[in-house]
Amino acid sequence: MGHTGYNKKIEPLCPVAVKMGQSEVHAPEHDNKWSTVACDTCGANFFIGPNRIYGSRISEHECAKRLRALLAEDHRVGRTHTDSYEIPD
Repeated sequence: MGHTGYNKKIEPLCPVAVKMGQSEVHAPEHDNKWSTVACDTCGANFFIGPNRIYGSRISEHECAKRLRALLAEDHRVGRTHTDSYEIPD
């Protein structure tokens, strides 16, 4: 049986990144078969994965690149990383 303590479920058609070690957000419709991406500045780790049904029009490498850009922008503007990100494909 899955974890039921999450406060928010996300279900976009695009790939997602979910922060490791948090219990606020989960993405049950997404695979976590892709890699783990670490923020280049602070080292926070995120699972990235495509929608289980719709897949992704971008590669795992491109998804990781886009996530790293989002994480870098968080630091540039002084914003805390969120528990999840949608990665437009």
